[in-house]
Amino acid sequence: MRAKMKILVAVIAFNEEKNLPFVLEDLQTHNFGYDILLIDNGSIDNTRRVGEKYGVKTLTHCINSGGPAGTVRSYFLYAYKYGYDIVCQFDGDGQHIASELPNIVEPILKGEADYVIGSRFIKKEGFQSTPIRRVGIYLFNKIDSYILGIPITDITSGFRAYGRRVIRFFGHYYKHEIYSTSHLLLLSHFAGARIKEVPVRMRERMYGSSEFTPMRSASYMIKGLINVIGSLLQRQQVRRIVESYGA
Repeated sequence: MRAKMKILVAVIAFNEEKNLPFVLEDLQTHNFGYDILLIDNGSIDNTRRVGEKYGVKTLTHCINSGGPAGTVRSYFLYAYKYGYDIVCQFDGDGQHIASELPNIVEPILKGEADYVIGSRFIKKEGFQSTPIRRVGIYLFNKIDSYILGIPITDITSGFRAYGRRVIRFFGHYYKHEIYSTSHLLLLSHFAGARIKEVPVRMRERMYGSSEFTPMRSASYMIKGLINVIGSLLQRQQVRRIVESYGA
């Protein structure tokens, strides 16, 4: 059964030409038979050309989507269109480690989960994010854990895997924007997805700086609270979609 599963690794990148060679070499060295798709989020450097150099299929946004949420929509649409059973998000900044991919895929292969979060805070190994970001992570871990009824330790983790149920819902039935990882997680929960966290290791990015500056980190908390409220208001709508289409 596992040999027939189509698995996609979606590498999302914005101006990551310096980090991307290392990321793609890591993925190609630790090749588990997964397909790789580079999603270039409107970069103005040579990100797209790096993907082409390594022979990786590339999907390029004509403009930057303003954050990772736009790339999430892209890989769900791509995975649904081309019949993938699992799609994994893998950030192009070098923080994610290719040898850890089986950890986030395994619960879906075993039929234990539809949505898997790779958490750096379960075993506390590797890069643990910056202090200011951990404040926001802790806050939304608590809020989302309460809503979900299960403990979440790394709500902002970009190292995630989704099974067919989640791919079908966001790639075909859900027609609206996705605004944050918290929004995505709560909508998936309302749609009936089984959610699980697994421990993973991460690295600190080698080149460039994170989009989460101190100012953006502060605004993230305000926007995050708005997204949580918006997610709760969408709960009945999501359930109606599931009931209508069997999503």
